[in-house]
Amino acid sequence: MPRSEEEKRRLMEEEDRRLYLPWMTWGEFSALPERQKSRELQKFTQRVTTYLGFWKTCDLSPCRRAKACKGFLTEAQHSGNPRWHDAFPPCVGPNGARHAEALAGMRRLAGVKEDDEPKYDGRPRTEGEEGW
Repeated sequence: MPRSEEEKRRLMEEEDRRLYLPWMTWGEFSALPERQKSRELQKFTQRVTTYLGFWKTCDLSPCRRAKACKGFLTEAQHSGNPRWHDAFPPCVGPNGARHAEALAGMRRLAGVKEDDEPKYDGRPRTEGEEGW
């Protein structure tokens, strides 16, 4: 059965009220221009890169002085070549040099174990059990 216009509007409003970042809802985030979205995502990932200690080898002196990630991508880094990931601060590096390390840190901070794998029917795999 197709949804009514009122139901569609209600679902969209509900989605807009959903928390996207710890300080911002999806509706607030999606209303931002692209460059500001990038900056808000970098604020979030700076916490992860600080936890991982990327500031120790950062090229930016404010990060090293603060002993925390404080940097944001410059306009040249954001749009230039080599491409920098626009959701991560400059300490991650061009072409995602330390991107995998940052993502692994996010998983650790979220409490996801490295050996977690999808399980069929909520059961761990046993020794003679075949994969798909």
